[in-house]
Amino acid sequence: MDAIEQRPHVGFYVHYHGMGHKQRTAAILDHLRSEASVIASRRQAMKWDLPASIEFLELACDNDSLSQAGLQHANDVPGLHFAPLWSDNVTDRVARYTDWLNRTKPDVMVVDVSVEISMLTRLASIPQIVMRQHGLRDDPAHTNAYAAAQSLLAPFPEMMEDEMTPRWVRDKTVYVDGFHKRDLFTIERPESNEARQATIAFLFGHGGPQDVHRHLSDAASSLPHCQCVVIGKDAPGEPAERASNLHYLGWVNDVTKHVVAADVVVTAAGHNSVMELGQLGSKFIAIAEPRPFAEQLRKVAVLNREQLAIGLDDWPMPHQWPTLIQQARKLDPSRWKAIFLQDGAIQAAEHIDQVASWSHHQRRQPARISL
Repeated sequence: MDAIEQRPHVGFYVHYHGMGHKQRTAAILDHLRSEASVIASRRQAMKWDLPASIEFLELACDNDSLSQAGLQHANDVPGLHFAPLWSDNVTDRVARYTDWLNRTKPDVMVVDVSVEISMLTRLASIPQIVMRQHGLRDDPAHTNAYAAAQSLLAPFPEMMEDEMTPRWVRDKTVYVDGFHKRDLFTIERPESNEARQATIAFLFGHGGPQDVHRHLSDAASSLPHCQCVVIGKDAPGEPAERASNLHYLGWVNDVTKHVVAADVVVTAAGHNSVMELGQLGSKFIAIAEPRPFAEQLRKVAVLNREQLAIGLDDWPMPHQWPTLIQQARKLDPSRWKAIFLQDGAIQAAEHIDQVASWSHHQRRQPARISL
């Protein structure tokens, strides 16, 4: 048996909603010693580009080609989040995944994230590490997935834990620091100048409420002495219909340049956005967007508690903007240094390698019993 075959083998299941799960996995893979495989759906849309040494298994997407009648039964099972009937895609997905588990027998699966994949993994007798996310995840499905895991991995340090998380979940969790984005360390922030006109950057991805442009217009009108720039959204209507201090930049390649030039950034409370702004040392306002399990609502609660940002449950009333900007400018970005003491991606890879090595050893023990 050669050296490669003797190495522990780690499988990563990576969810296809948003880019955060993929980016997190890619960062961990850069530091992993074990052999690795990636299992995911929508490979082309997610633009996966992996080294030849990393196997990629594409699964049919459980959200595609659904039966209308079967979709009505998707939430019948309290211990599962999504189990529609009469879906060939789901049948194929389950068969393909469990066949791969049987053929490959990975030493550990890292599940980021899917309750259904977690349950299949445990039923196939494979240890797993389940990725944690913020939010109220005390429903039966999450409880089962957490119970089935060998450990839980939180991509944030313990100081960012939610006080509502049950003690048994905390005890099972391995906390790591924020993942370092190397290019962010080389960014120099302009000197603060209270005398000049303040710049407020509104940072968006594909999300945001349907009436986001009304919110942006209200904000700019309430901040006549600030320049408001919008990144990630195209301008609606004619320029004459907008406040003169509201500027739409659309999609830009140099987002970081605009972010560090801003006195205050306004963004959604998604994990990646929050952590990247924290690493940059930005003063920012995080607005929760609707997400399952109150994920972003719980995130802004943590940000407020730790005084890392100004966290809002929803878009503010227009008259509240001046006070919010004033509060944000008084934030102390140095508080984020405690979040990024070490590179969380390295810490995560080390923990995964440790569990994989333990499982690798256990699987090769000769003793077998029958009950």
